[in-house]
Amino acid sequence: MRMPFVGRAAIVTALVAAFASPASAQWQGSIAAGVRKAVQTEADLAGRQLVREDGWLRGIGLQAGYRAGKVLWFGGADWYTGDLDYRGRTQTGIPAASTTATRMLAARLGASYALESWTMLAALETDRWQRDILGTAAGGGLQERYRSRRLLLGADKTWAPAAGAVSADAALVLAAPERMRIGFSGLYDPVALDTRHGHGLRLGAAFQPAWAPFLALRARADWLKVARSAEAALTANGEFRGTVTQPEHVRRAFTLELAYVF
Repeated sequence: MRMPFVGRAAIVTALVAAFASPASAQWQGSIAAGVRKAVQTEADLAGRQLVREDGWLRGIGLQAGYRAGKVLWFGGADWYTGDLDYRGRTQTGIPAASTTATRMLAARLGASYALESWTMLAALETDRWQRDILGTAAGGGLQERYRSRRLLLGADKTWAPAAGAVSADAALVLAAPERMRIGFSGLYDPVALDTRHGHGLRLGAAFQPAWAPFLALRARADWLKVARSAEAALTANGEFRGTVTQPEHVRRAFTLELAYVF
């Protein structure tokens, strides 16, 4: 679950430069603590639900930006972790209830351009997602690792009433195929496969009160759908045992953060 070195270096450089620079009107940054309601569902070819995972995660977020005229260059990262309730079925069709220990890491770099009354934005995001589904009496556990990249294209708008600044944003999400690696608790050999392209939507809102401009309350809703992958060979000690596939899946999340702005 390693981020490419170039991507890591670019993000770290942008964030460190923002945090280390002298305070000025051109630089802005924030650090936030938050909670996330995460829901993951998988469906078969007929559209019937195979798996549902849901639960609350806790995490932190960092943001930094540099404004030059009408252009704002920005970077950010967030990390969330926790346990999700798992409801699914084994390969033989037996219902299974378990727990998924999950970790989500996302980092992004982008820019926005201010128009008359709203702002256009574009960003590249890299995502790392880890799912460890605990084994049960009905079957062994699974260890899944995902790596993906996304393009975000959208717009935002800010209002400034007397109570404080209010902003809203929306973005179309276009996701490259996920690189996925599956472990089977030693029962089978690990499998690597690629999913199909994905698409989704991201909506956000924020409030920065006039009486405490160093605070910001942020909310974000994410929806991402990824089509069923091609089949990959399943082996045990190198001997063919069948095939596996990643079903069509949908990731939903609602994130609420309280940020300290500087």
